[in-house]
Amino acid sequence: MVAEALDGALKARAPGIQASTELVVRLALGLGQELDLDAQTQALLEVAGRVRDVGMLALPDSVVLATSRLSSADWALINSHPVLGEQLLQELSAVAAAGGIVRAHHERWDGGGYPDGLSGETIPLLSRVIATCDAFVAVAIDRPHRRGMGAAAALELVRQESGSQLDPVTVDGLVATLAHNARPRASPANDPGVVETHPQAAPEQDSPADLQSTISEFDVVPVLAPAYERLLAAISTREITGGELVTAIESDIGLTVAVMRAGQTCVGRQPLTNVSDAVVALGPAGIEASVKELPLAQFPWRTSALEVLMHGSLVHAQAVARAADRLARELGLPLRDDILVAALLHDIGKLVLGRAYPEYSGAADLTATPENRVRREQHAWGMDHASLGGLLLTRWGLSKQLADNVARHHKADADGDIATYVRLADMLAHHAQAHVVDRRTLLDLAHVCGLSTNGLREILFDLPHSGASDRRRAQRSPLSARQTDILSLLSKGLQYKDIGVELGVSTSTVRSHLHAVYLALKVNDRALAVLRATEMGWI
Repeated sequence: MVAEALDGALKARAPGIQASTELVVRLALGLGQELDLDAQTQALLEVAGRVRDVGMLALPDSVVLATSRLSSADWALINSHPVLGEQLLQELSAVAAAGGIVRAHHERWDGGGYPDGLSGETIPLLSRVIATCDAFVAVAIDRPHRRGMGAAAALELVRQESGSQLDPVTVDGLVATLAHNARPRASPANDPGVVETHPQAAPEQDSPADLQSTISEFDVVPVLAPAYERLLAAISTREITGGELVTAIESDIGLTVAVMRAGQTCVGRQPLTNVSDAVVALGPAGIEASVKELPLAQFPWRTSALEVLMHGSLVHAQAVARAADRLARELGLPLRDDILVAALLHDIGKLVLGRAYPEYSGAADLTATPENRVRREQHAWGMDHASLGGLLLTRWGLSKQLADNVARHHKADADGDIATYVRLADMLAHHAQAHVVDRRTLLDLAHVCGLSTNGLREILFDLPHSGASDRRRAQRSPLSARQTDILSLLSKGLQYKDIGVELGVSTSTVRSHLHAVYLALKVNDRALAVLRATEMGWI
């Protein structure tokens, strides 16, 4: 099939760009069913979705393989790919019908898109379908230059763009598609639209429960269906890397908890403190076994007060993880993976309070600082969500270090302490979401963590606009420290001579190290070396 051949060519040339294609196509076809498209139109939609970015083949390597922020000139080239794609498709009769759809898949409902400034229903319907699915996937998953926001936050963003960037009809259809995808474990005895969960995953809340009994009954965190499907799809792919598995697991709290718990049971292993080590310990088969019985949650979590709390906790957890990852990269922290998993699970104790007390909302008063809300929890229920989270993780058999970091994340202020970095990331995420934080505490924590004023300013500016992260590591880097330094400087655009000056070595030494890097990473040029190392989280 011509479309598959073109998709294969793009995968070979730019695997980072092509990586989202299967998910976009699958969502688009589901959305097409919601819109009652006939079989012929669905077939055209699949072709157009698969080749939507084929125009990227005509762009230079400096743009297609970029792993850092692009310049305005680079973006101008990127924005030409719909036109280039149409031109290429029109030369091939088998896929020529998809040309106009590909040309318009970056138009906006409000007329502010490109290349033709079309608006409303003048944009082809299939282009609008692809645009909505593409927008969701682009925000949800990791890209080489930034960390994804996760499925829940991505859907929130897509909803916000309904009627401006995106067609409201296709947005509503995507919401329905994602909700239907959460039904594989529906109970025949119940309404077919409601996902069956284990009793301990969603207990009745007619009356307040004792916190200790709630902790003992809370044994599993439901998983969002899109995250679950994405992980299984990743496991089934022969060319999967450990970093991609880590990324898929970290996109959901339930998956993170399940894989971390399973990893602790591996014989001969030290207590695991991050998802990357758990992936190495379990392997694809072990990961699949650890998640296959998890209950799937209706998407989005909005059908009860508890599900609203769970949805909000997931969105905030991903925001804090992005802030923690950005902070770790800014400071060059060695325990980046440990910090990230603590950030993902830092508010898991809120789910305990939400199960025990129906009136608990988690963040009812966002005019109060996080510290003040913790004090209110202690006054109302005798324990705060941070302490409860530590108890819960201990009961689940997770490492003492992780449980301690979660328990102390609202009061830690020690230099070099993981809980301190999580506390700072939590405050940065709240600030980015326009919530109230204690600015003096924020500045003090930044100082304790070694973050300069300029560094803090850059992170505060960056967080609302992007995830700004690369892939997670899942295996030890084969590069030496000097090789890593050279490749890192190369990724920032420095020439061989400039790298030599920066590191105090000769240009020939830089070239020799890079040749060794190519051999170690099994690549043929510097662009692929940077892409590979970035994907694996080694630079």
